[in-house]
Amino acid sequence: MNDLTDLIDFIQKTKFKSNTLLEALVRPGSQLGKLYHAIAQNQIQSDHDLLALFPELGGDIGKLTVLKNRLKNRLCDAVFLLDFREESHPDRQTAFVECLKKWSSAMILISKNIRSIGVKQLENLLRHTLDFEFTELSMNIIRTLELYYGTIEGDQRKYNELETQLTQLEALWLAERQSERLYSDLVINYVNFRADKHQAAIKAEEYFARVEPLMNRYAAFKVHFFGYLIKTIIFDSRNDYAGMEQVCAQAIEFFNGKQYRSGMVLQTFYYHIITCCLYTRQFEKGQGYVLTLEKMLEENSFNWFKLQELYVMMSMHTGNYSVAAGTLCRVLSNPHLGSQPAHIEEFWKIVEAYIQYLILTGEIDSRNPALISSAFKISRFLNEVPLLSKDKRGMNIAILIIQFLFYVAQNRQEECENRIDALKKYCTRYLNDHNTLRSRYFIKMLIQIPLNAFDLNKVQQKTADIFKSLLEIPWYPVNLHREIEIVPYESLWPLVLRSIGKPGAAGESGPPLAGKDRGCGPFESGCSVEGVVVLSKKKRTQMGRWGLQ
Repeated sequence: MNDLTDLIDFIQKTKFKSNTLLEALVRPGSQLGKLYHAIAQNQIQSDHDLLALFPELGGDIGKLTVLKNRLKNRLCDAVFLLDFREESHPDRQTAFVECLKKWSSAMILISKNIRSIGVKQLENLLRHTLDFEFTELSMNIIRTLELYYGTIEGDQRKYNELETQLTQLEALWLAERQSERLYSDLVINYVNFRADKHQAAIKAEEYFARVEPLMNRYAAFKVHFFGYLIKTIIFDSRNDYAGMEQVCAQAIEFFNGKQYRSGMVLQTFYYHIITCCLYTRQFEKGQGYVLTLEKMLEENSFNWFKLQELYVMMSMHTGNYSVAAGTLCRVLSNPHLGSQPAHIEEFWKIVEAYIQYLILTGEIDSRNPALISSAFKISRFLNEVPLLSKDKRGMNIAILIIQFLFYVAQNRQEECENRIDALKKYCTRYLNDHNTLRSRYFIKMLIQIPLNAFDLNKVQQKTADIFKSLLEIPWYPVNLHREIEIVPYESLWPLVLRSIGKPGAAGESGPPLAGKDRGCGPFESGCSVEGVVVLSKKKRTQMGRWGLQ
């Protein structure tokens, strides 16, 4: 259902060159037309709703699936008819789609022996593909033209010109291919697992030494894009985020100098700079880049949600908890959250749990008459993150910690005592290397609370040396998943100590969050926790390291 919804949403935003084309593809009175317009107008949330819309299907889910597939195939075929053109300062990705369409059209004409028109189209198109640095497509066009002038027209001069041009492009293509291959070879080690950072730095330095001469020789898009990406990995692997930020700034300056825009490239390097601001904890600087990058993204996109993840982490790690709460509000209010991958939705459930804890401990002000009660329960939360709970050396750590923090803050001593053995075994089994040492230390400190019967003085005495050891380990080199510490452990521990011995909250319900259904954007002036919205499960359903998608 989500993929069909996304496809219709895409077509609605892009629009056909003529509204009559859409009516021809999906006639308004037909089943396909009814299905299209119902989804486009957000009238449908589930297959159950669709079956109610089509009583003639007799509740047969199989027939409904056939109908949805017919609409999906019809719309996919119609993508060729969409208009992606822009009048001025075009985006490179948009231009690539248009050039592919024109190339396909010209090749069809030539294959049907309408050569004069097809060749003329290719010659006009070649000027654009060269301007936008579409090397491979330019080579395909020239090869076709070379064959035409060599075997049909017998034009020696034109043939020689094309051959010289093709030879130059082939050399450029090999340079692009080498840059692309070296980057892919480097990053493949980080897609499904995390490689050693020291080894990554060595390999990145070796690869950049091979790419740098190509960057000096060619000003081509792909050569510099992959070259700069490799260079960022060098500094990232060294934990030199000031140096990494400089590389990204150089890349942005280079690509801004092109005669076309490249949103995808700029998004990538702005995202990296924001990551650097997170690691160096420069909130004000990072916030400015977030504003810049957000303008480039659509609020229904995967990258928009990834940007909000980065922003909420930066807010949490710099103590801007009210801004983090506003970001949570904005994400939960986004109607496209439910269509995101499961790990995106679950991450925001974890963020919500930490925001609730910060309100419970008084770090976020909840004294406002506009506040409404929250149905947040820590026990229910644990059932809402099944995917990330399996990430035993990753996000499950954040889940286990927030569960224990609520037990402490609510003075639920028996539950804390019951968790001691399980947490000890967890540390032994999963938190047994340098990369998880900070989490191991923090959990060891938490265990001391029930072991010392919630006696604040004894807990402080028992944990002083452990806390000192934790502080000696930098946060960013060891956290392969930076999201593990939603709030840095060194900032979280004083809150834990402050909550020991205080009267617990009644029952299991968390503290209230404020709510205005319009939402509260984290970039609005004066935004604070008063804008946080608490949404029901039904409402949320309606509304889911080195680069962006």
